[in-house]
Amino acid sequence: MRRSFAILSVFSCFFMAADILAGPQEGNRSKDTGESALMSVENRVAVPERYRPGIAAITERDSRTLLSFLASDLLEGRETGSRGYRLAAEYAASLFSLWGLEPAGDMAGDGGRSYLQEVVMKEYTGLGCTAVWSARGGEGSQGRTFHEGVDLENYYRNRIPETISGPVVFAGYGLSEPSAAYDDFAGLELKGRIVMILDDVPGRGSSASPFVNGEAGERPRAVIWFDGLKKANAAAAKGARAVLVVRSSLSAGDIYAEMGPPTPDDERPIIREPNRLVTLPGAKREGGAIFISREMADFILASSGRTVESLKAEIESRWKPVSFEVPGGRLTIQNSAEGEKLLRCQNVIGYIPGSDPRLKDETVMIGAHMDHLGRRDPYVFNGADDNASGVTGVLEIARAVAVLPIKPKRTIVFCLWTGEEHGLLGSTFYAGRPAFPLAQAAAYLNLDMIGRPYDEMSLKARMKKLKIAVTIQDHITPGNFAVVAFTAERGLGEILRQANQVVGFDLWPQAESIMKSSGIVSDYVPFAAAQVPCLYWAGVLHGDYHQTSDETENIDFERMTRTIRLAYLCTVTLADKSKRNSP
Repeated sequence: MRRSFAILSVFSCFFMAADILAGPQEGNRSKDTGESALMSVENRVAVPERYRPGIAAITERDSRTLLSFLASDLLEGRETGSRGYRLAAEYAASLFSLWGLEPAGDMAGDGGRSYLQEVVMKEYTGLGCTAVWSARGGEGSQGRTFHEGVDLENYYRNRIPETISGPVVFAGYGLSEPSAAYDDFAGLELKGRIVMILDDVPGRGSSASPFVNGEAGERPRAVIWFDGLKKANAAAAKGARAVLVVRSSLSAGDIYAEMGPPTPDDERPIIREPNRLVTLPGAKREGGAIFISREMADFILASSGRTVESLKAEIESRWKPVSFEVPGGRLTIQNSAEGEKLLRCQNVIGYIPGSDPRLKDETVMIGAHMDHLGRRDPYVFNGADDNASGVTGVLEIARAVAVLPIKPKRTIVFCLWTGEEHGLLGSTFYAGRPAFPLAQAAAYLNLDMIGRPYDEMSLKARMKKLKIAVTIQDHITPGNFAVVAFTAERGLGEILRQANQVVGFDLWPQAESIMKSSGIVSDYVPFAAAQVPCLYWAGVLHGDYHQTSDETENIDFERMTRTIRLAYLCTVTLADKSKRNSP
C-alpha cells in the first residue's frame, strides 16, 4: 500500500441480488449516520449452495501456509526486480497452473501464453536536486546554490532528471477561500513560474483568524506536511512549473525537521533508504512539492525587501493576500541521477473462463500487489500484511473458483502486480496493455493489507479520518470492523451488503473521495481512471506499516480468512450478475 492522494463517490443501493445471495434476515440492518451506513449483521445467513465448495476451500490453515512462504526471508522482501520477487512470481504462476487457471501473460516460446507479463521499468540511482538563484541587476547582486538535504527536500513523484527554470512568484498560503473573500492567486500569473507558498493557514493559533474558527494551538506536523502537498498540487493545476513549500511556523531549529515529514520517536532501526527512482519509461514528474528552508526562502525574497515573517505579519494585519512576482532573479532547479538502467519485472495474470456463452467475454478482475520493500542489509522487510496478505487472498480465491463444479458466468481474471510501492507501476502497465479489454470489465476488486484487525486506537483514528460520527462507535466491535471503498456504485454496494450477511463484519462502505483525503491509494486507481467500477478493501494502517516488524506472527488469520471469503462472494456474485453494471 502506498500513502498518497486519489479516490471517488458515496453509494445508494440499487441492484438487488436476491437471485444470487440469500436476502437479509430480520435483525440485519444498516445504521444510518447521515453520510453513509454501517452494515451490521446480527443474524448471518447460509452460503448459497453453488458457492459452498469455494467457501470450504478458503481456510485459515491454507492462508497461513501461503502467507508464511510469501513473507519468508527466502523471498527477501519481494523488492520489484529482485530475485526474491521473481521467486514469488514463479510460485504464484505454478499455483495458477496447478489449479487449472488459463495463462494470460506474454507469449511463451512454445507458441502459447505464460502467466507472466513482463513490465519494463526505468531505474534511476544517485538522485540529487539543487536549486540555483541567479540574481539579475547591477552592483551587489547575489546568486546562491541550494542543496538537497541541507536547504531543500524534493517530494515530487517521478522526480526524473530534468531542469526547471523560471521566475519565482510568492502566492501567500496558496489558498482560495471564497467564504473569506480571500484568494492568494487572484491577479497572479502562474504559468511558467515557480511558485512559493506557505503551509497551513493564516493566523494559526489566533482567535481572530477567519480560517481556523477560533481554534488555538499547532496541528501535528504530519497534517501540515500533507496539507502542503495538497496545496502544491492545486497550484500546479493552475500552471506552476514547480512549487516550493515553506513552513509557516517553526517548532524546531533543525533544518531537516523543518522540511521533512515526521519520523517516529521510537527504538526501531534507522535504515537508510536507497537513493533511487523506479518508474515506467516515458513517465513525467507528477504531483508533489519541494520543501525549502526558511533561510532559502528569505534569500530568494530578499530582493523584494521582505521575509517570510514580514509577509505573514502583513497578511495577518488585515487578513488579505499579499502575492507578487519576486523581482531581480530566476530560480533553476536541477534534478539529476548518477545512474540509469532498464529494470525488468513481472505481473502474474491467470483466468478462469466464464461458463455462459453470452457473458464469458465480460470479466471480473481481482488483484493485489506482490512487491514490498525488499532487503536493506542487514534488515529484510517481509511485508506480511503489506501485501503478502492480499496476494494470499487472490490465490485463495483463485483456487476457490477453480473447485466450483459450475463456473461463474463471466470470466474471472486474477492479477498479481509488481511495482505498487514505486507508484502503481504494474497495474498501470497492465491497464495500458490489458489481456482483456477494460471496456468489458464488470468490476475490479483490490486486496491490500487485509491481515490485521482494528484495535480501539486505530478504530478511533480511522473513524476520524473518514468523518464517521463518533456515536456509531457504540455499534462497532473493533476487531470486527472493516472498511471497503467504492469508486462507483452500479450495484456494488448491494452485492457487498448481501455477501456480508454470510460473513458478518461491521462493515463501513466508504466514498473514494474520503479515502483519498486520508492519503492512501492502491492498484485500483488505474482501473478507476479507465471507468471500471472498483471495490477496494482498505486495511488497517498499523505501527508495523513499512517496518521490519510486519511479520507473519502479527497476522490475524481468522479475520483475514473471513475477509477473503467476503471478497470471494463478491467476486462470484459479480461474475454471475444477469446484467453488467446495472443500477
